[in-house]
Amino acid sequence: MTHAAARPGALTDASGALPFGPCAPTLCVNDACGYLIEQPAVQAELLAGRFDSLLALAAEGVTLGAPVFNAQLMAEPVIHLERELLPRLVAAVYERTGACVAVDSRDPATVDAALAAYPGKALCNTVTGDRENLKTMLPIIARRGAAVGTALVDERGVPQTVAERLRVARRIVAAAEAHGIPREDVLIDAVCLPSSVAPDSMRVTLETLEALRETLGVPTLLGISNAGHLMPEPRMLDLAFFAAAVSWGLDVAMIDPRTPHLAWITRGLDFMLGVDRYGRGYLAHYRAARRARSQFSAPKEET
Repeated sequence: MTHAAARPGALTDASGALPFGPCAPTLCVNDACGYLIEQPAVQAELLAGRFDSLLALAAEGVTLGAPVFNAQLMAEPVIHLERELLPRLVAAVYERTGACVAVDSRDPATVDAALAAYPGKALCNTVTGDRENLKTMLPIIARRGAAVGTALVDERGVPQTVAERLRVARRIVAAAEAHGIPREDVLIDAVCLPSSVAPDSMRVTLETLEALRETLGVPTLLGISNAGHLMPEPRMLDLAFFAAAVSWGLDVAMIDPRTPHLAWITRGLDFMLGVDRYGRGYLAHYRAARRARSQFSAPKEET
């Protein structure tokens, strides 16, 4: 599928379109790559030019309901090879798993090469509200036909209020539209801070999600993996934050697909919030889970 064939408000993977936004099912992005590449064994693979563990993670994410893989290599000692390895990783993930890819890098040349390596419409998690970043990254994203994933920060850091977050979001949307990128393709991050570090920050995030949808009409994004940071059983807190955020207008979640019950919660919320009015996604997941259980059940003895 070519970039031109991908409509605004959708990515593409090997199976076709992956819609996102207010009327689409909640889209989960496999955000575990950044944690996996901190492991010495995985770093050794990458230094040897291999992607075994990352490809296994991407495939697992697809199975668990996260059809987009956030590809990033921003960790020592592999970051100096990022320009060489990231485009190869992007191509390998698509060829081996069929997953869509989100490109995550701070180096413009790496971003350009990685987006060029993807045969469909990717997500590009490289944009902030910093004016220099917008000037550098948006022309690349526009030329490669990707959707824009943002980090809602600017020259002054992370905005702490809903009003300040909307100010930065407006700057990003205006800059993207000036480069020919429709706002339906601009996913604005409402900012998920760890509650262990920033108490009561969840309330501001939820209000930001609602305001982004009602004021700017843009798709929304959150890095949910931050929610449970520094707490025991962090994935359970991630799940709680995720469920609340979807009910307030979250469209795309960057999250570890191994978060307990994530697929059930995602499809259940889509059904109960009226996005999946007849529960087709929930029922399909139920049937798939039932088939998987039956494959491992012991056969009955003949009498």
